[in-house]
Parts: sequence; C-alpha cells; structure tokens
Amino acid sequence: MIKNKSYTISNQFLNYDMLSSYITMFWNDIFSPLVLKGVDKYLMVMVKVSFNTPKFDYTFRSLGHLRSVNLSEREQFTDYLSERLTYLNEAYTSNPIDKIHFSYIERDGFAPEDSRRLLQDVSNIQLSYHRFNNLELPVSMNPLDYGILLASTPFENFTRYIINNGSKNYQIEVSLDGLVNNVTLLGAIDLKWTDTRLPNDVGFMREIGKSTKYFIDGVNVLNKQVIPAKAFRVQKTDCKIENVFITMDIETINLNGQLVPYLISGYNGSQHITSYVHKSPKVVQLVPELFNSTQLDLFSDFMDQLLSPSFMNSKKFHVYAHNLSGFDGIFLMKHLLTYGKVEPLLFNGKLMCIKLVTRTGKTVIFKDSYLLLPMSLRSLCKAFNVDSPKGYFPFNMTDVFYTGVFPQFEYWTGIVKSVYNSIKSEYGKKYWSFKAESIKYCQLDCVCLHEVLTKFNELIYSEFKVNIHKPLTLPALAMKIYKSHYMPKNSIYQLGGIAEQYIRQSYTGGAVDVYIPHNRINVLSKQLTKLFYYDVNSLYPYVMAKLLMPIGKPIAFEGDIRKVESDAFGIFNCNITSPANIKHPILQRKIKGRGTVAGLGSWNGWISSLEMDNALKYGYTFEIIKGYQFEQGDIFSSYVNKMYSLRLEYYKNHPMNLIAKLLLNSLYGKFGMKIEKTTVEIFNLNRDADKLALKNLLDTAGESIQDHIELGDNRYLFVRNTMSNLLEEDPYHGTDVNIAIASTITAGARIQMSYFKNNPNFNLYYSDTDSAVIDQQLPESMVGKELGLVKLEHIIKKAVFLAPKVYGFVDIDGNETIKIKGVTEEVTSNLSVGDLENLLILDNNRIFNQHKWYKNLMSGSITINDVLYNLKETS
Repeated sequence: MIKNKSYTISNQFLNYDMLSSYITMFWNDIFSPLVLKGVDKYLMVMVKVSFNTPKFDYTFRSLGHLRSVNLSEREQFTDYLSERLTYLNEAYTSNPIDKIHFSYIERDGFAPEDSRRLLQDVSNIQLSYHRFNNLELPVSMNPLDYGILLASTPFENFTRYIINNGSKNYQIEVSLDGLVNNVTLLGAIDLKWTDTRLPNDVGFMREIGKSTKYFIDGVNVLNKQVIPAKAFRVQKTDCKIENVFITMDIETINLNGQLVPYLISGYNGSQHITSYVHKSPKVVQLVPELFNSTQLDLFSDFMDQLLSPSFMNSKKFHVYAHNLSGFDGIFLMKHLLTYGKVEPLLFNGKLMCIKLVTRTGKTVIFKDSYLLLPMSLRSLCKAFNVDSPKGYFPFNMTDVFYTGVFPQFEYWTGIVKSVYNSIKSEYGKKYWSFKAESIKYCQLDCVCLHEVLTKFNELIYSEFKVNIHKPLTLPALAMKIYKSHYMPKNSIYQLGGIAEQYIRQSYTGGAVDVYIPHNRINVLSKQLTKLFYYDVNSLYPYVMAKLLMPIGKPIAFEGDIRKVESDAFGIFNCNITSPANIKHPILQRKIKGRGTVAGLGSWNGWISSLEMDNALKYGYTFEIIKGYQFEQGDIFSSYVNKMYSLRLEYYKNHPMNLIAKLLLNSLYGKFGMKIEKTTVEIFNLNRDADKLALKNLLDTAGESIQDHIELGDNRYLFVRNTMSNLLEEDPYHGTDVNIAIASTITAGARIQMSYFKNNPNFNLYYSDTDSAVIDQQLPESMVGKELGLVKLEHIIKKAVFLAPKVYGFVDIDGNETIKIKGVTEEVTSNLSVGDLENLLILDNNRIFNQHKWYKNLMSGSITINDVLYNLKETS
C-alpha cells in the first residue's frame, strides 16, 4: 500500500531550490506516468530527509505531515514544505543531507476538498504562545523565537543561548542533535522546563511544572499531568497460626411476621454456652414491657457467659456468626450498648462487623463468617467434610416450650419426606422437646461452623502463612494473600477523587442479552433448532493472567493522545459512534432509567483503550477527548496460576479445591470496590446532649443519612454516607482499590465474549457474562479444561429466553432448567419451560424486562402465576 522513492544527494544543504527540483523530479518520475495512463489519481505524500552525520539518532526526519495532492498542485506542495523549513529546527538547513525520501500512497479520483486547507500558504502563520503561571511562553524550539540573542556559547554536549525579551531573560541549552532544549527563565522566578522533539519531528513536548504539553504545528494538541497516588503496600505474612475464636448462633421464631430470638449458643472449640428465654415469647409479646425484659435477659445471660474468663480468657477475640450481616447483628447490637463502647462497621449499607470494647478492657469483634465463605452452612459442612454435619429443625413451630409427639412434616423446612421419615424413625417414640432439640440443633451449628473455620484457617495458613481472622470478606482475604506473596512492589496505586469517579463510568460489568427468544424455526412451527450452551472456564481469572494491567501512577490528559502516542493505554473519554448495520452491538453503556444497554448511535462515554481497539475492528469510530493513561504490567499471572494449580493438585471434593476456586474468583472484585464508607452514630434520646447532637446532624448532613435502626429504650442508630479518606486506612478493608484494574478486567472479558457476537459461523441466541448459547458446535481447539477455554455445559432441545438472566430450557436428556434472576429455587422449581413459553406468547413481542410486573417478579412481590394471569387479562 505504501510505496517509497528515494534520491541520493552528495552532502548538500537543504534549501528551496534543491527541494523544488527534487519534488519536480518525483512528480515526473511517479505522478505524471500515473495520470498519463488515463486514470484520475491523487497521491498522499510525506517527504523526509536523512543527514550525513552520526549525531542524529534516527535515519529520517520529516519535513511535513502526510498530505493529499493532485497532479496540478506541485507548486502548492513545494511552497508548503519550503514554508515548513522557515520554522523547523535549524538542523535541517545547517547540516548536510545525503538522501531525500518520498513515501506515497496512490488513490483514485481527486484529493478531497477539505484537504486544500492543509496545503494553504503557511507563511502567515504567527508564532503561538501558551500561558503558564500568568506568563506567555513561546511555542517553539528555536531560541531566536524567544527574543533578541545576547550570547551563544558552545559546550561539549550543547549550545547555550542567552535571550532577552523585554524584562525577561532566558537561558536555553540546545543539545547538539537539536532534540532537547533545557530552558530556564533567569531572575527571581524559579521556572525551568524541558522541550523534547517528538519522533519524526511532528512537533515537540514541553515538560513544565507537573504538566507535559504536546505541540504540533504550534497547536497544543495534548496535555498530561501525573496524578499523586499512593502505592499499595506489600503485606507481611503472619508468624504463627491463630485458631482461638468463638462461633455463635441465634435462633428465632416468627411471631406475626416478626423474628423473635429465643435461644443463643456459643462454642469456643471445647465448651458451649447457652442462653434460653425464661418465658414464652408468644405469650409475653402481648405485653411490651415484659417482652423487652425477656429479650434483655436472654442477651445479658449470653454476654455474661461470653465475657467470663472461664469461657474465653483473652483480652481480644473474634466471634463468628454465619448471618451477622442479616438479622443476627441487629439483634445483638441492641443489647451490647450496656457492656461498653460499640463500634459497628457498615460498608455500602451492609453491617460487616461489630466491635465491642468492654468497660473491663476486653475487645470482642463480632464477624459474619458468610462474608468469608459465601455458602450455606450445610454446603460448607459437606465441602469441608465436617464430622457432625448440620441437622434439621421444624422452624415453622412457634411454641418454644413444646413437649410431645414428634412434629409433623409441615413444620420442617429444607427437608424432603424421605429424610423426615428417617429422622422420625431414628427418634423413636420418645417425647420430643422443643427446648432440648433446639439447643442441640443450635449447638451443633456452632460446632459445625467452628470446625469449618478451623479447617479453613489451617489450609490457608499452611499454604500462604496468612490467618483468616483480620480480613472481613473473602475478597479482602484474597487481597491479603495477593499482597503478601504475588503483588510486585510499587506497581499498583490507589485511585480516588475525580479520577476514580470518571474511570468508574467505564466499569459496566458483564454483557448479558437475548438475541433470539426461542429455538423454534418460527413462532408457529414445532420444529426446533438444536442449541449448544458454552461456558468459559474462569473467564475473569483468565483475563487477569493473560492481559497486561494498568500500573503506575495515573496520568491525566486532555486531547487526542493517540495523535501523539498511537499505542497509548488507559481509560479514555470519547465521542463514540457505532456502525449503522452491526447486528449485535459490542459496546455497552449505562442509560438512566434503562440500566446497561448495548445499542446503536452516537454517545459520549468512558472506555478502556483495549475495548476501544477491539471495537475499531467492528467499525466503531472514536474521538478521544480526555482520559487517564497508565503503564502496563503483568501483575496477576503468578496469583492466578498458583490458584489454578491448587485446583488441579487437589481432587474436586477436597476443601482446598473449593478454597482455591473461591480465591481465584474473589480478588478481582476488591479492585472495583466503591470508595465510600458509612459512618454509624448511636443516639440516646433520653439525654439532652444526644438530642442536640442529632438535631445538628439532621440540620447539617441530613441528606447523607441512608438508614436508621431503633435499638429500644429511645435509642437510635443512624447510618450515613461519608467520603473515604485515602490517607486514613480502614483497619478492616484498607484503602487499596483501583477501579482502572477492575474496568480493564471486565473490558477484557467483554472482548473475549465478543467472539460470539457477529460471528458468521453461527447464530447467537443468548449470552451472559461468561457463557453463550449458539446453534453450532465450536471447534475442538476451543474446548477444554484450561483457563480461557470453553466447556459444553448443555446440548439444548427446547429453549425460551425471555430477558437477561430469565430463561428456561430442556436438554437432550429431558432435564429441565429454569433460571430467573432474583427468584428462589423453590419458586422456579414449580415452573416449566412451557410456562415461560406462555409468557413469551402473551408478552406479544413487548420488551419483557420493562414491564412493572417483571420488576415485581424480580423482587418476589408477585408470583409467576400472577404474571401469567395479568398477561392473559391484558392481551
């Protein structure tokens, strides 16, 4: 496509006459013969020269930019280049050249009209200036453009010029090759800067203060500034294993829609503590004073035992409950205030832990084990091969002092009839005591949880020399392991402020959509198309290991950075236009009121440069406005490879296999965590000082309050948003977040999944974050167990896809699967693909997820049968 024509010159100096003669020679040798063939042609031409001197570090230097010219425009082109010589560095005219080089591209027709302005007479271009600290500085690397030359002194590596311009004197040191100027404004003002010529002499960059400015043809096309940031700190491993902790559980009954505690148990690894209500909650609920007193006695009895030295003789310890973030923590918090200082920690509105500092100096940290191991306790017992697995209990009973025959099947939950019959048979004809059985059940839960956490900690410590007790969540534990063993020092920096807010707009998650709602040949046909459901193996970890990630301090820029650095990497703000005829758009954006949408048209948005480059292949166009540039580095491959090797090393039912899987998939989310905290304040409105403090809070920061909880006795807990201070590290979460990394990972995942979109080899019916349903089998080379390869999850005989994460199908073995986001398995188990098919027909081609009833279905306020009935009524 690009052709070259060079002319050798014998150590002559470049001037107008020489330039004109060689352009004429090029015109006669190349341009005229093309036109003589009888075809209208124009050329895109760039002219360079090479110097016969060793001091230039590259062979060719450009005289001008690529320009479109017609045959008749030789004189304009000559004038354009000759005028360029008047403000290019003197090295072009003071050093002998040995070759003049023409690069050109042939085009049919005539040069576009708008290219005429690029060949305009540049003799009238005035020297431009830019302002810095109220000073006007010349946009030039020619010292004489600064003013009147007072002196010039040659040195070994540079020439020093002293220039006067009115009240200002400049010292300009020009390197011998003319590529670098070091400029000092002499006098009281301490101002220095460095100008460096850009490759191919397209312009120069000026590093001044904390900014870097790029100039091309006297125009400031790009500005950069390094943003101050703090590097993630490498963490030390723990010197010994810690397995001293307590597990607890609170049992409740449902009274008129209110969950009421009646039993609390704790376990320290060898002994139990138990507190049981003295009076039936069902009876005393009718008398509020008596009810509150009963609840206070229940929790006080438990706390007195918990804080007893005979149960835990330690000044600081952790207590785990497997639902602290749910109702357990709220119940507990109401009764801790009388024991000392209570510091609940909430994050994004969720209760993470409760810290109690007692009046005797003990510190107790109540934590949610579900945040560390996000599975049901029953599933954890199975995964960790617990010796005494979790039992069953008739939670629908409300008489906590019942004794009598074995409870009927309808009182039990989460149990099938065969298991119920087995338990009943084993129990025999003994009297069944609610109190005795509930205590046994609750204590068994505490033992199971203690055994799971002990094994979990031992496996983590044996492999990584890290204890599980300080991190509050699984992503935080993954981050601690990563920073202790795998994170390169001074590679990842914290992102906050406006940079975090802008970059977060590019963080849109996985792409989920429906493309063809069913696999019938047509709506009325009974003939079905066989479908293949593929899932990518560990998509996010694969992307983390494969791609280079953003590292180093972010560099904010304004302007089109790709005009200066064609391979610039980062997160860019662009004016984006999709191709008009793309079947499946691959770029998504958040639209207020509609969520995340992949659509057509033009819009302004933030996007990873990786995803931008991928979209260019599909016909998208981009105008870069501003953004954040990063260096690139491999920061995750060692972590991902370690976790994946552990999965291969341990058999599937070994708990270490599960742990490795959880850690493999949990690290990514920590980088995308929102930098916001929630402050918790407790007010006792029986005191005038607290009344005044609450009034001041409501007056000054009332809009920041997101929730409040009544703690009883006229005490209230208020939760409000506060901005995170990156200089103050949160002892439980840290401040180590970097949204650019999270955005790059999700962008890389969408790039991987774009393979399934607009692919001429098959039709795409449905795609999720890491899965796709298509009508052809993929090549064997794409299928396997390795990271990034795919596995064939299902071969589908019949399918209905209603909306993102709302679908059902029957596989070739007759197994039926129903998936509805936000709807429990108990609900979906009563549905069939036929029900979803009826929804599709009754929906009458409307957009499924825009209906009000769809949102109600997702929230659980109506059932699928309600939806079917409403659609029938309105169709």
